[in-house]
Amino acid sequence: MQSEVIYIAGLKHEKQKIEIEERLLKLYGVYKVRIEIEEGKIYVDFETPASLNNLEKEVYDLGYKVLY
Repeated sequence: MQSEVIYIAGLKHEKQKIEIEERLLKLYGVYKVRIEIEEGKIYVDFETPASLNNLEKEVYDLGYKVLY
């Protein structure tokens, strides 16, 4: 299992946090999502077939800027 952190901009509200969590947890291979709103960090535990690129794309598709 892999653990990664995705840094994003524009995360301000609990509703946004829930939206991201629900979207990522629907992906096959994603086991855990934890988000820190204040720091703009998304912690994700996943296995193949999920990948960091796929996860970042999902977050981007929701309208957030992935920082690095």
